[in-house]
Amino acid sequence: MVISPMLGKLRYAVDEIATNYDRQTWWQNRAAHRIVGPIQSRIHEKDGIRVLDREWDTLLVLDACRADLFEEIVDTDTYDSYERVYSAGSATHEWTKANFRSPAKTDCVYVTGNPVVSRQVQTAFHCFLEPWRESFDSEIGTVPPEEVTEAALEAREQFPEKRLIVHYLQPHYPFIGAPNLRYAAFNGTEEVTIKDVKTGATDIWEAVGLGYEDADEVWEAYGDNLQRVLDTIEPLLEHDGRTVVTSDHGNNLGERMPLLPMRLYGHPTGIHHPALREVPWAVIGGESVDDGDRQMTADVEEQLRSLGYAD
Repeated sequence: MVISPMLGKLRYAVDEIATNYDRQTWWQNRAAHRIVGPIQSRIHEKDGIRVLDREWDTLLVLDACRADLFEEIVDTDTYDSYERVYSAGSATHEWTKANFRSPAKTDCVYVTGNPVVSRQVQTAFHCFLEPWRESFDSEIGTVPPEEVTEAALEAREQFPEKRLIVHYLQPHYPFIGAPNLRYAAFNGTEEVTIKDVKTGATDIWEAVGLGYEDADEVWEAYGDNLQRVLDTIEPLLEHDGRTVVTSDHGNNLGERMPLLPMRLYGHPTGIHHPALREVPWAVIGGESVDDGDRQMTADVEEQLRSLGYAD
């Protein structure tokens, strides 16, 4: 029997409601995603920076890092300049599409420890490296930041003349130092799993919203995850040119949602809220390498054509 797409969607919706009807946080996130998100997306369609338009030689993306968390953990005066910027997305896949949508010809090297980026990127980089595929650690349910740094250092040595983007999975959950707070984990593929973790919530943010976990304890673990990745990126800060530390999005931890009388947890797509969209932009170093040094060579153009990116 062939099920029509409409009937399939209806069954999916019925199953979702049957499973989650008594979870307030589920209804809140669905309302945010289905009602607030589309409205805000129309209003803020062009809001948010495009990272390729900014000056940098190395861009270090710390996934899901709120600006206020960064400012609490880091002495921002140690950077040559610091500001909050407005992200183009409230979730990784939204940020990735906004910044690297096809058919952009991006003459950068991208090193990602986040599987979501691999699923979403639809553009041509000079080189796209995915250390998460080999470095996923099933015991901690995530990709250790040290492995990403190692891959990035190798990429810098191999492609010294290219702009380098390094995308870490931390401080995004799971929190490495707090296995007792694990409600979700990456599973070594491009998906997040809720198997072999605590039950009752889909992730740590919903667990806070449901009252299963203390918000202060979760914030501390969130900060510890940030400190772990900050310690790891130090070798990448020692480089000529301009290095920027930033993030793709933040997280809501019970802040009230505009337009609806409710609190929001996590980072649903399409939402415009300071806790989600304000991210750090911390700069080390002076002027970036002259753009003339990054002009695509004939070999790169030929490679792009072979991938279907014709002029």
